[in-house]
Amino acid sequence: MKEKIYTLEEFRHWVKIQLVKKEISQNELARRMGIPQARISEATHGKPSGDKHILSIIQELGGDVEDFKEFLKAI
Repeated sequence: MKEKIYTLEEFRHWVKIQLVKKEISQNELARRMGIPQARISEATHGKPSGDKHILSIIQELGGDVEDFKEFLKAI
């Protein structure tokens, strides 16, 4: 059963788990996405400057957008 993500804290935790599973760092994720590493950190800490990258982070890490639907509505 998949876990639904509803809060920023759950999103931050999910990102950390995915990075460990994929054995990559935030820096590597940012490089793959073509954005500064700071945007990853800002997205996982609820900074407005990171909000526009949240969907891309989910997709890059292989998340199912449906699992994040309620979270995405809140940002």
